[in-house]
Amino acid sequence: MDSPSLLNARSLSRLGAAVRRLRHDRGLTQAELARAAGVSRQWLVGLESGRTPGLEMSLLLRVLDQLDASLTIRDDHESA
Repeated sequence: MDSPSLLNARSLSRLGAAVRRLRHDRGLTQAELARAAGVSRQWLVGLESGRTPGLEMSLLLRVLDQLDASLTIRDDHESA
C-alpha cells in the first residue's frame, strides 16, 4: 500500500496550490469539483489562487472530502 502524499500548506497560496494539484491529479475541472463539494466555482478559483481571506473551514473541508484528502496539523515547535 502506498503511503499518502503530504503537501505543505503553511500559507493560503500553498494551500490553494495543494488543492489545485489534488484536483488535477483526480482529473477534475474546477466546475466539477465545485459542484460536487457544493461550493461556487468562483470560491474554488479564489481558494486555488490563495485569495480567500476569511477562508470558511467548512467549505474547505467539503472540498477536501470530495478530493478524498484530509487536513493535518503538525506541531513544528521544537521542544528543548
